[in-house]
Amino acid sequence: MMKRIVILTCLKPNRVCTGAACFQAFNQRTRAFARYGKEPLEIEAFMRCSGCGHTMENDKGLQEKVERIVKLHPEAVHLGICCCHDGRDQELCQEIEALAGIFRENGIKVVRGTHSEF
Repeated sequence: MMKRIVILTCLKPNRVCTGAACFQAFNQRTRAFARYGKEPLEIEAFMRCSGCGHTMENDKGLQEKVERIVKLHPEAVHLGICCCHDGRDQELCQEIEALAGIFRENGIKVVRGTHSEF
């Protein structure tokens, strides 16, 4: 059975981020995607947060994005290195942590890292 994956990234590095390193790691099953080995995988979505200060309560667009991801019910949401730049033991920003919490509450695994090795 094919596992469906979502990648969530931070809006801040959008000016320099192409997503290429995330997709390369996914396609080659390296770094954070190595855990899946040769299992069949599919990228279901590449989602950017809506930015600092945007919450489910004050951003209808963010609500819609999150609802779409929850309806997809992927195997996992991988947090891009831009979300986790301080490493595995550091706290995430409050917006990313809130999104991760919603996904977890809906039975979706949240994995720190894409082309990082957290």
